[in-house]
Amino acid sequence: MIIIKINKKIYIISLIIAALMYPQTILSIINNAKNIYIAKQLSMIHMESENKDIDTNNDKTKIVFMFDGGWKSIYLDAYKIMNKYKYQGNIAIIPSLIGTEEHLSYNQLSKLYLQGWELLNHSYYHKNDMYDKCDDLLSDFNKAKKWMENRYIGKSSNKIVMPYGEINPYLINQLKNIGYHSIRTSDNILILDSDKIQYHPVTVVNLLAYISVDEVKDILIQNQSKDKTIIFILNRIQDTDDGLESIYSKEKLQQIISFINENEDKFQVITYSQIF
Repeated sequence: MIIIKINKKIYIISLIIAALMYPQTILSIINNAKNIYIAKQLSMIHMESENKDIDTNNDKTKIVFMFDGGWKSIYLDAYKIMNKYKYQGNIAIIPSLIGTEEHLSYNQLSKLYLQGWELLNHSYYHKNDMYDKCDDLLSDFNKAKKWMENRYIGKSSNKIVMPYGEINPYLINQLKNIGYHSIRTSDNILILDSDKIQYHPVTVVNLLAYISVDEVKDILIQNQSKDKTIIFILNRIQDTDDGLESIYSKEKLQQIISFINENEDKFQVITYSQIF
């Protein structure tokens, strides 16, 4: 019995010493263990996302909030604002950036996924100057798709969001031929049916730092129609102006969401898949 007690003490002391000497290694082990636990929980949950319980109303203008890049502020700020009204958003994720300092962790992604948020394929690396490198970009999409599926968040990994918005026509056929569902570019959506490719009409609005709440309200009012779908594209949610146009303030997002909620007899917030 004495030997057992001594061994336990030695074990605990060893762990403390290891934590002090190799803090990053210990943190990495803890994070990996946490991610494995989350993946196991997701794999055991046979569910339909909450958004499937929401019936789309054909008499209302449909609104989709799309957050490109998977920034951490989506979870810290946008989710809290939208969840107040039980709205779900959509995130185009870049797996190579997941878990980095300014981007969402796998834990945060999983929580959003379980709340009915939709996660789309924004390529694994999101490299620039890939327009003429169709084979490489196709491989990048496939790698991202596999990453998402292996972590049980791949329900919409077959829905592509183009890095930097443009697509080479040759890549469209490549994606169609291996079963991808759709492609969102900077200004439209392509549906990749097995026998044809067709445009799906949407109004795409990039919410950049200089766009005011009144401008957004005008866009909503002007596009009010039962046949209309508006996609608002955002990146980081950030109140401080650091010179980047791709940020949007938390306060302005709050006002827009509140306006939509006040006029929910005219507008309905849906997820990306509910467009089709």
